[in-house]
Amino acid sequence: MQNNKLGHNEVIDILIVEDNEIHLYLLDQYLNFSSLKVGTISRATSISEALDILDSERPRIVFLDLFLPDSDGLESFKLIQNKIKTAAIVVISSLSDINITLEALAMGAEDYLVKGEFDERVLEKTVRYSLERKKSELQLQASEAKYRQVFDNNPSPMYIYDYDTLQILECNEAAVRTYKYTREEFTKLKITDLRPEESKNAPVIQDVEELKKFLSKPLPHRKKDGEIIMVEISFYHIDMGGKEVRQIQINDVTEKIRLQQELVIQQEEKQRSITAATITAQEDERAELGRELHDNINQILVTALLFLDNVISTQKMDFERLKYVKQILSESIKEIRKLTKGLVPPSLDNIGLIAAMYGIISNFRTIDDIKVTTEFEEYDEDMIHDDLKLMIYRIVQEQLNNIVKHSQASNVTIALRKNDNTLKLFVKDDGSGCDLTEERNGVGLQNINTRAALHHGVVSIKSSPGNGFELAVDFPI
Repeated sequence: MQNNKLGHNEVIDILIVEDNEIHLYLLDQYLNFSSLKVGTISRATSISEALDILDSERPRIVFLDLFLPDSDGLESFKLIQNKIKTAAIVVISSLSDINITLEALAMGAEDYLVKGEFDERVLEKTVRYSLERKKSELQLQASEAKYRQVFDNNPSPMYIYDYDTLQILECNEAAVRTYKYTREEFTKLKITDLRPEESKNAPVIQDVEELKKFLSKPLPHRKKDGEIIMVEISFYHIDMGGKEVRQIQINDVTEKIRLQQELVIQQEEKQRSITAATITAQEDERAELGRELHDNINQILVTALLFLDNVISTQKMDFERLKYVKQILSESIKEIRKLTKGLVPPSLDNIGLIAAMYGIISNFRTIDDIKVTTEFEEYDEDMIHDDLKLMIYRIVQEQLNNIVKHSQASNVTIALRKNDNTLKLFVKDDGSGCDLTEERNGVGLQNINTRAALHHGVVSIKSSPGNGFELAVDFPI
């Protein structure tokens, strides 16, 4: 489509000629939903009413239903076109009226909309396109000299070609700079000569609607030196010396597409990094679980087994040894409960988030010389759903593990604070801190960032060597 040059603050007066109340209502709503700066909207349900309005008003654009109570088909278009030469006319048609709509386009209508087939975005694009096209038409009609000045000084590459022979007839200075051909060389080319070699002999689309569809996405063009650029193409039918030709306007989007591709690659790499970190964390947890089972619980159970073997081998009922075996098995059960407590999500809907967090804080407090202070007074269990409760629980669990492993802290503060429509999770320690400018290889904070992002949480960190570590996560509620 055409490069959008309509100013965002430019007021657009509109006339809608439509006798169907439903389509009139939809068009009115889509105009309101768009970002267009709409001025006066006048409405007419017949041609005669529309002509009366145009006696005193000069709208920028007219939306015209060709079939009205007092006028049918192209006659409706001719009456409006003859009444106001400066307005862009957009035909509103149904799919069954497409042939007569195309005739109206050939007679000078700027564009058309199919009833029930457009929304505010298509409408806005059509309005901007139609106004720019009408503006160009009026400029061309003013004088050949004025047209030449507009054409030559346009910053976008432009050329004109005969769509019967495909011969390029004119080009502007921007086209010369972009494609590296001289003006004389340009006018010896056909439009197919601007194609890459592999598509040079592909059929040329002449049908207007098919051509619009084909040009709806960027296409490759070849410059004189063989370099391939990606371009957006818009076209207009104009009269040149009594012959109807096509004017082409080019928007070079090569750099834009390159940057978009780089962004996609960066996002994919970031996602791979997050996935790798998550997998690493899972593997570390499994390895830690395996070590706990092997080095602790397994040894306790082996001891119990040895005592039972000894009792069996003596063939005596040694109650003292059996009591000791029972004690060993009880210790194993406690160790298993302790181990699984951190792995299995707590039933937060039954006990609540605060009670669940006090559970992990209780285990954390068993570590020597670490004091935990909590501030949960501003938190209400009904503020957030269970999924977010579990996410907050896991983040606190992860950060407390980080503090145990890395901080050498003596005091830890955990708080949940409500601020307007935000719930802030706050975990602070007075440990060794870290330099945030240095690259960190740990997965703990990556896990926290990943978990928070799932619920649109925003993570912020404050720390420096010797000054502790402060983690804050803001969740929308």
